[in-house]
Amino acid sequence: MITWLFGSSSEFSQNMIKHLDGDVVQFGRSNVSYHPADVKDWIEDNISSLESPDRVIFNINTGMVQELPTPLHDFDSTESFQIFNKWWIDNRNQLFFKTSLVDYLINKKDLPSNPNHQVVYITSQISADHNPEWKNLQLYKTLRAVDYELIWNQRAKNLNAFGICPAANTRPMEWSEYIAVQLQYSNMGKDHWLYGVADTGNGLDFVRWSDWEKTIL
Repeated sequence: MITWLFGSSSEFSQNMIKHLDGDVVQFGRSNVSYHPADVKDWIEDNISSLESPDRVIFNINTGMVQELPTPLHDFDSTESFQIFNKWWIDNRNQLFFKTSLVDYLINKKDLPSNPNHQVVYITSQISADHNPEWKNLQLYKTLRAVDYELIWNQRAKNLNAFGICPAANTRPMEWSEYIAVQLQYSNMGKDHWLYGVADTGNGLDFVRWSDWEKTIL
């Protein structure tokens, strides 16, 4: 089993690596250029000669997303637009990188032909949860919804792509270990496109999201 992990420098990622089977190739800002102008050359120079992975994990830091002030009408519209646009400016490079890399793996490495492949996005389930409690997190929810579109588009291309949300991540070492173990021993992505780690009171489990509804199994 070969895993490529992007965003490897965090403690969360490093703990996942400890509990993943096989070989893990680590990628981070120290050895990856996420700039759009560099993506094609970076793939050719660093990826093309490598054996195709069985699993790709993206845990790329999105940074803090500043939300819009409210009531919006009481604030300067130019300043508000700068806030509105910042989440996209800060994250468009890594979103394009993920899009380009996975497209390469589909069309040049034929990743879908590997019956056990996985493409895993460490993301958030908040954009799939319509709870009014999150009404003031429009920009963060918009950012995470873009992850969903990547997942859905890639699943339509016969790729086993899915997202995993560590939820509040109050116990990152325990939850990262749980995610790593589940990736190896459960049939993730076959029936659900999004998972959220949850403490049931009797241990950890996943909240599982089907196409347009939330189901707990």
